[in-house]
Amino acid sequence: MSGHARALQGVAMLALTAAAGCAVGPNYHRPRIEAPPSFRFAEGATTAASIADLPWWEVFRDEALQTLLRRALVSNFDLRVAVARVEQAREQARSAGANLLPGIGVTADAAYSNGTSGKVTAFLGGPTVSWEPDVFGGLRRSAEEAQANYQASEESRRGVWLTVLGDVAQAYFQLLSLDVQRETALRTITARQQTLDLYRTQLQGGVGTGLQVARAAADVYSTQATLADIERQIATSEDSISLLLGLAPTPIVRPAAVAALPPPPDVPAGLPSALLERRPDVRQAEQQLVAANAEVGVRTADLFPTFPLTGNAGLLSATLGAILSEKGWAYLLLGTMNWTAPILKGGALRADLGAAEASKTAAIASYEKTVVGAVREVADALVSLSRLREERAREEQQVAALREAVDISSSQFHGGTATYLDVVSAQENEFAAELSLAQLEGQQLSQFVQLYRALGGGWWVAEPGAAAANAEGRRD
Repeated sequence: MSGHARALQGVAMLALTAAAGCAVGPNYHRPRIEAPPSFRFAEGATTAASIADLPWWEVFRDEALQTLLRRALVSNFDLRVAVARVEQAREQARSAGANLLPGIGVTADAAYSNGTSGKVTAFLGGPTVSWEPDVFGGLRRSAEEAQANYQASEESRRGVWLTVLGDVAQAYFQLLSLDVQRETALRTITARQQTLDLYRTQLQGGVGTGLQVARAAADVYSTQATLADIERQIATSEDSISLLLGLAPTPIVRPAAVAALPPPPDVPAGLPSALLERRPDVRQAEQQLVAANAEVGVRTADLFPTFPLTGNAGLLSATLGAILSEKGWAYLLLGTMNWTAPILKGGALRADLGAAEASKTAAIASYEKTVVGAVREVADALVSLSRLREERAREEQQVAALREAVDISSSQFHGGTATYLDVVSAQENEFAAELSLAQLEGQQLSQFVQLYRALGGGWWVAEPGAAAANAEGRRD
């Protein structure tokens, strides 16, 4: 066998050894977490079905809200940043994976010497190859870490997606609640202005009192002040939604105000164990743990030697002009071993390994905390929805009773059996209760959105035509 063939055979055997070798460091195993059998405060029988299994366009059927959500999912600034971060991590993962492959280039060398044997001139040109066989798996662990970081960035993007969806929906329902409050205030101002006009007419006719007029005027001014505050909140809410849409402050198109907002439906929460696969933040925390585990392997491999290989080949000539015409062929294959024994580096390599192991321990705790926190968020949303439902029912009963009290006190006042203060007190209580009911209606819908978000609702389902919409949004 020629020397050339033996060299190639040695390289091939080393490559096979590297490919078959095991990567040092621990292989990843998901931490065992005992999820509870059901969510605390979940009502009814526990089933695998969950509202989070539905895509957002089936959960939020309001056409105006759907238009806002589609705009936000294309133009939101935070989401655009998250998409760029994913692209960055993807390219870094590709770069890390490319380190496992040989590097090929072209070289041109010229040499001149003048010694006892005379003058020697040589020109060499041709391809070069460099490659580091991954004998102990350090490069594979590095690629594994980069891939996990890429997956974590993708989960982060999905988390931002879900946050944007929830923020827009909650702000929208809050805006509708403010619209209902504004309509209530306008209606109350009209009624109180009519009362003020009546008392002024009675005062002019000599059957009223100045106290009645002054108190009625104060009621009008108080309600007008409340209206001004509500309109301020409406304006700032529209500005907040505009920012979520990636727009400068602008009016938000929505339906005309209705008398009341519909209550959210009763929905199943599903199983706590499903959060491990559904919640983006949980999945992100796990990928960060995978990356930390791979980093331990990278630092473990640093304790072992590396075996870089380099080689070049080409045409050799004594003159530059004849290098392409001559048939001289030369090649060089060089294999080396690089190893810095851990004891000779003052313990730095083992310290790096210890730091990586500590980082992994922290990542495990962070993952477990994220899982438990996710279960807690769902439980909080469930109990909030349940109590808000009860609170709204009582508030609706209170409003109905106070409206009846206003009618009775007004009739008795005109009949001479009740005082003016009885009427004023009943009207003030009714107005406050109606505003409180409108606020509860908005809070209930916002809490429904929070439950959908806490369950990791529907981010993985692509809306039909979403790709075309995204492309159209980028062209805009």
